[in-house]
Amino acid sequence: MAPETKGVTVELLATVDLGPEIEGMAGRQLRMRMLTIEPGGVFGPIHDHKADRAPSIYCKERSLTIEMESLRTMGRE
Repeated sequence: MAPETKGVTVELLATVDLGPEIEGMAGRQLRMRMLTIEPGGVFGPIHDHKADRAPSIYCKERSLTIEMESLRTMGRE
């Protein structure tokens, strides 16, 4: 059973419509969000990243443990 999200706040910082920028990307967006995860918090399975949509993550403070099946499939363990 997948863990539930707890102790997380999400703020949308910016979006870019990729359709006009990159051929074949109509209907797709690049989003920048700031997630604040409290100590002991969990960012659960509210979405997934398919093999062609890898996340880019920057950890501003402390450390972060990430477990994602899609990262394993892309060979990025």
